[in-house]
Amino acid sequence: MDTQTAHCASTPGSLKLPFTSSPHKRALSDLCRYLMTLASNEIATTELSRSALVFSPHPDDESLGCGGTIIKKKQVGATVNLVHMTDGSGSHSGVISALELREIRARESVNAARVLGVDHTYFLDFEDTRLTENVGRATERVVEILRKEKPEEVFVPHRLEPMRQAADHVATTAIVLAALDEYRTRVTVWEYPVWFWLHWPWVGLRPQCPPIKARHIARNTLHSSFGLRAFKELRRYVDIADVVGQKRAALAEHKSQMTKLMPDWSTLNQVSRGQFLDCFYYRREFFRLSVIG
Repeated sequence: MDTQTAHCASTPGSLKLPFTSSPHKRALSDLCRYLMTLASNEIATTELSRSALVFSPHPDDESLGCGGTIIKKKQVGATVNLVHMTDGSGSHSGVISALELREIRARESVNAARVLGVDHTYFLDFEDTRLTENVGRATERVVEILRKEKPEEVFVPHRLEPMRQAADHVATTAIVLAALDEYRTRVTVWEYPVWFWLHWPWVGLRPQCPPIKARHIARNTLHSSFGLRAFKELRRYVDIADVVGQKRAALAEHKSQMTKLMPDWSTLNQVSRGQFLDCFYYRREFFRLSVIG
């Protein structure tokens, strides 16, 4: 889910607006999620049993965006395979070498996949942050995997992920959709949000984690119509209340993203003082549904 973060720190004296700080902020986001649930439909168990390919821009996006759904699908006997598009080597540039981080994140991915129950993981190993430069080759690889696995469903990042924070996410979805067009077989597409949540009311407007700035969150908030776009786009959900603990365990295996390994090491729970990470611990995972072919 990488966006490069040199360090994270709160900013005293930042702009304070109504419903931008805890506990009011948490109460508002919880209310909005409850209303989203009322406005959407639960995914049936019969749908959960379908075979799936999960496309993850970086190691950890699968656990964040649809980890609970993967677990629920495995509980009902579905075959779930995972495809990591990039090597994740850019999340802590300047703090650790890309080669070392690439090896760390590959090991973490294997461990997290074991917790989720994934059947097989493909590593395409395109360079983190440069997926847009490899669209042609990546599309060919995805077509090969589609033809081999013949999934009934694919999971990809939401098509409206903010480009500034999620260029690899946007590229992943575009690549997979192009590959599905070439594959020419009917497939259900589930789009899962990750950086999509980086706007009010899901996180506060105050900057907490450079290089993410207040204006970035404000811009995302405007583009999302102050959260209303989530109600329009994310109309299906999976109730993961009984497996949130297992999802947390899978995320914990991504130690390079979740644990402060050295003094200058940034972690996901520092983004918006944990409000961003809270989006992935909610009892429901929301999706955008489409059918191709």
